[in-house]
Amino acid sequence: MNDLTTTGLICGQITGLYGDVLQGWALNPAKPDMRLVVEIYIDGSSVAFAKASEFHSNVAASDDFNGFAVQLRESWLAGARTISARVANQENWLDGTIQLPTPSPSEPAPAASQVWDTGGLKVSGWAFDANDPNRTVTVTVRKGTEVVATVAADRLHHALTYKASRKHGFELDLPWALADGQVHSLEVLDDMGQPLSGSPLTLCCWPEGVEALLRNNANSVGDEAQVELLAKVARHQELLLPKSAGFHHYAEWFEVFQKPGPFNPALKSTCGVLIISEGDARMDAISQLSVAQQRYPAAAIEVVSSSDVNPGLRRLFEHGCDSVVPLTSGDRLSPHALDHLIPLLDNDTAWAFGDCDCDGPAGERSSPWLKPVWDIDLFIGADIFSQGSIFATRILKRAVETIQIDSGSRPVDWHMLLAGVALTTEHAEMTVTHLPKVIYHRHASRPTSPADASRCEEREAAMAWLVNSLAAGASIEPVAGFPGLLRARWPLPEVLPKVSIIIPTRDQAKLLRTCVEGVLTGTDYPNMEVIIVDNDSSDPETLAYLTELAERSVVVLPHPYPFNYAAVNNRAAQIASGEFICLLNNDIEIIDKQWLKNMVRHAVRSQVGVVGAKLIWSNGMVQHGGVVVGLNGLAAHIGNNWQDEDQGYLGLNQLTHQRSAVTAACLLLSTSLYRSEQGMNEHLFPIAFNDVDLCLRIRDKGHRLIWCSSTRLIHAESASRGKDHTPEKKNRARRERLNLIVQWSHFVFSDPFYHPLLSGDYSTGPYNGLKLSTGINEFKLRKTDV
Repeated sequence: MNDLTTTGLICGQITGLYGDVLQGWALNPAKPDMRLVVEIYIDGSSVAFAKASEFHSNVAASDDFNGFAVQLRESWLAGARTISARVANQENWLDGTIQLPTPSPSEPAPAASQVWDTGGLKVSGWAFDANDPNRTVTVTVRKGTEVVATVAADRLHHALTYKASRKHGFELDLPWALADGQVHSLEVLDDMGQPLSGSPLTLCCWPEGVEALLRNNANSVGDEAQVELLAKVARHQELLLPKSAGFHHYAEWFEVFQKPGPFNPALKSTCGVLIISEGDARMDAISQLSVAQQRYPAAAIEVVSSSDVNPGLRRLFEHGCDSVVPLTSGDRLSPHALDHLIPLLDNDTAWAFGDCDCDGPAGERSSPWLKPVWDIDLFIGADIFSQGSIFATRILKRAVETIQIDSGSRPVDWHMLLAGVALTTEHAEMTVTHLPKVIYHRHASRPTSPADASRCEEREAAMAWLVNSLAAGASIEPVAGFPGLLRARWPLPEVLPKVSIIIPTRDQAKLLRTCVEGVLTGTDYPNMEVIIVDNDSSDPETLAYLTELAERSVVVLPHPYPFNYAAVNNRAAQIASGEFICLLNNDIEIIDKQWLKNMVRHAVRSQVGVVGAKLIWSNGMVQHGGVVVGLNGLAAHIGNNWQDEDQGYLGLNQLTHQRSAVTAACLLLSTSLYRSEQGMNEHLFPIAFNDVDLCLRIRDKGHRLIWCSSTRLIHAESASRGKDHTPEKKNRARRERLNLIVQWSHFVFSDPFYHPLLSGDYSTGPYNGLKLSTGINEFKLRKTDV
């Protein structure tokens, strides 16, 4: 064991610098369960904090969970001489001060590492060899002597954004058998047999969650009132600390969470089924058999050619069908599909849809499409909605009439019918309902994702008709690299509206110059006003550049007050003369001349309130693909596990679609809307979540928020402001998190554009797994009023 340095009751040690990761431990022997906070210093200046709560094997008189690991930015280490640490707010300095540059070790150093798990079956982390950063480390998970999982740490990881060599991340799925309610201790080791920081993991997981366990064992827990109270506490805990499993476990997960609801024998309906055929009798028979096996029988079945569905529809209408369920030949309805879909239609709901998955090669469940609420922008890009849908006869008749007004009596193909439904839904402001339950199974030959689909000329023609019907002059273009995905090109006004671009800054001359020059010389938009809000800069280089900008007709607005991101932007918005305001961080780099035009194309559309951009880190990973509200009760950026060119879940990384919120690092909205909402909330959200709060308020007013996949910018997140390391900043961040939960308690766990069955914890990330909890067994309808 290493020698201890003790001053008073506190002891601890820096055990090493591995690459740019500092590791060590700190302990109060009198209170070994206390997790101390360690403050890290470089050349006498405080740079970071770390909680000593991780596994460290060389600590005596403790439970081995008094270690810490913190990544130090390479820019901090460049030219540094010493690294030291002490217990925060104490005089107790830890032993092991590191002198830089560090000498070459006589023995191989363990890999720098970190591993995370929130109690579910999804584990993630990173590991790299400090002596050979380009080597791929193999990570192994052991339960005693049994190897339960092995993975190569060869993926990009957002925690290593600032490293020159970044492909050291990993994700792995623990075996489903470990979700048995027993306590399992799992060692996570690198390929030199050293434990990763954060190992061992203690896992105790029930797939259905603690609430289900309590309710299923109510007789042994206590009286009914006590069980109900405990169940509510468990539900709240599972919302704040959700657990996830990887998509690898979808087949097992399906068996637990996709049980059919009870059949209602009083159900009354004349529902017809329309099988859309390509002329393959064997595939038609598969679909027909699934209809015959329904718990609630269909009133009629029609098999039609995909090139002309109108004759089959007419026959269903003549048969008296009040609703129609389409079924692509070869696909199957689950046995309970009709009796789950039929009750969704009422006087308000014109059509509805459930979720779907794919038959695997051996008939196993695979590739779930867990959908958002209805989103016409997403539908234009890819049809993920019609599989598992039901349409009231009234909307189908109106759709056919609308199409025939434009095209006469020409055949109505399947894609054109769906385009007519979408247009009718939009114009008639109808309600569309989503049932978050898998009730439709695609054939094994189908693409596992919309992004894997081949080009379909019929769909391209239908979407071109749809967008031009919505906005004269609009057109369709394929997404580069994904022939099955489409993107609408909405028309610009003849006279481009003036856009006021607001860029807050404090010093950071290099970042500011990159951003502003990109706006002024690298942006193809002739009608801009640039407002730089100077938040008390003192750096001579920055001040000289601001003087130069003022001479180039850039507005430089002094703001000599404590940093408040919301207040800074609000003040600039008061003097903005543009029809639109674009909020832009000073750590944004322009890489596409068309970025602003692409955003304005959406902003001028009716009903669109806010437009956000696709932001990527300099390493090619996505930093912002929209915001999901509700992960761990807060909000999280989408796409941090995706590279820029990845398709993402259901192709979302390449598709323009609606979101509940987008980041203000690049956000466009009308000046009048910003002012009518009184801008960002300076009091509740001075630094963080002010953009989320603003977006949710605007969405509450009925406006749409669009994430524009064709607008790509580089974002060095928090490079100008830094992270929340100091106690004051951490307390402020804690207040803002609480304010978000309190302010939006009715919304934070039910983001309509994020499926309630998908992963809900930060460590797994949006669209990166399946949620484990009892609450998802309650299939609550999600309605969209268009």
